[in-house]
Amino acid sequence: MAAQPPSYKTLASLSRMNLLYQLQSRGTMTVNDLAEAAGLHPNTAREHLDRLINDGFVTCAPEPRDSKGRPKMLYSAASGVSAELGSIRARKIAAAQERAEQLRRMLPLLSAGQPALAGCTGPAARRQLDALDDHLDQAGFDASVAANGEQVNLHDCPYSEMVKDHPEVCGVHYRLIQGVLEQADGPLRAVGLNIINAPHLCVIDVVATAVATGDTKPLNTRDLRRT
Repeated sequence: MAAQPPSYKTLASLSRMNLLYQLQSRGTMTVNDLAEAAGLHPNTAREHLDRLINDGFVTCAPEPRDSKGRPKMLYSAASGVSAELGSIRARKIAAAQERAEQLRRMLPLLSAGQPALAGCTGPAARRQLDALDDHLDQAGFDASVAANGEQVNLHDCPYSEMVKDHPEVCGVHYRLIQGVLEQADGPLRAVGLNIINAPHLCVIDVVATAVATGDTKPLNTRDLRRT
């Protein structure tokens, strides 16, 4: 059996998913506050946070202060566009694009036949799709662009056992998908997650910013169930 990619192993931990959920929901937190919210020992929380930081899902910075002494470290869910030279998220986007270009050179007819998402075929949208496809592949999803060009279908969720008792995991990963598209810097935005038939099919609604209204669809977990 082939080894699972690093991102899959990182996100397959319920404790790490819970830490991400707390940061996405509450904003910047100290390790002690995070550990208490997630029900973990601070040392255990630090170990999980280090893994999330190394994979680009969490950022860490010292607390600004004027007084002497060791400042507290503040943790945040990675969001927005990281313009920092050599940042983990920027490197992941570049690596995804390089892998996609190599695949297109190897399989030109296959890549040419892929549907365009949200009607965008320019280089910026392609860069975003390369980044999204790479992220989903690294996370263990089988994904495809819907025929209508407005959705991404996620098949056979690799985290289905986790989601069974913790549906908030879906929201955590949805926000990660939004972050990937933002970091890749193009016109596409994820505006809705619909749980159609968990764990077999979930659908991400995607629009181009030229037609986005700011009114995004909420996470729909009404049909969250095992079949």
